[in-house]
Amino acid sequence: MKPFFHRRLAYAGAVAWLVLTVALAVWWLVFGIGQARQLESAGAGATPAGRVERMLVWEGVVFIGLLLSGGVLLILAIHRESARRAAVEAFFMAFTHDLKTSLASLRLQADSLKEDLPGADGNANLDRLMKDAVRLQLQLENSLYYAQREGQLYVESISMADLVRRVAVDWPELEVQVAGDARVRADERALVAVLRNVLQNAVVHGGARSVSVQIERSAAGQVTTTLADDGRGAPADVIRSLGRPLARAAAFHGSGVGLLISQHLLGRMRGAARFGAAARRGLTVTIDLPEAG
Repeated sequence: MKPFFHRRLAYAGAVAWLVLTVALAVWWLVFGIGQARQLESAGAGATPAGRVERMLVWEGVVFIGLLLSGGVLLILAIHRESARRAAVEAFFMAFTHDLKTSLASLRLQADSLKEDLPGADGNANLDRLMKDAVRLQLQLENSLYYAQREGQLYVESISMADLVRRVAVDWPELEVQVAGDARVRADERALVAVLRNVLQNAVVHGGARSVSVQIERSAAGQVTTTLADDGRGAPADVIRSLGRPLARAAAFHGSGVGLLISQHLLGRMRGAARFGAAARRGLTVTIDLPEAG
């Protein structure tokens, strides 16, 4: 759902609650006054019936006033929270845009140094600089997606094999072998973030040197992309916790936010991710996405 729809839904719910509760209070007041007048006309005595009627009027007015005040305050609180959230999102988008521009410039300069500087191919500092730039860019993208969990996605037809090869360029030390191809319906920017998180997880946490990617079509109109690395893998309890909200074993390094965001993005694209142990060693990530017609 879009944020605008969420805000409209919150406003509609608050107004509906206010109208319903006030209508019930007015009905209670009218019904009570009617009952008091029936008692008076039946000869129960004017004084008790008059007192009951005055009591109902005063209590009803106070009750309706409290309901109206609470409803107005609720609507104002929703409006204030929506305005605050919009301001935070606008600031975060501007802030991340500036940081992404700086990181892109840093990566470009590092690439230029690696190409032009004599003996730069074996320079450990330059290699570390490139890796840190990729890691910071990925963390920045994850933070942006986490802050805008309901941001709009643009779904289009994408070649899965081409996208995997394009993303793998950021990890030159990782050998990525791709078999098969199919076109999926997904948001390219979001799917790039998912693949980057998977490859980053394989390199940083698994110590992988190669990743085997198998892309297949299923009979149910889905495309299954299986990424199996040759890293250290993870215990069964850690594998079961991957992709869940900040649920991970203490022995597993990393916050798990990247895979959590990946699972969320895939869900918004009508897909999912499954995690398991590779046949020999390492970790297997299976991504299911709708096939593009």
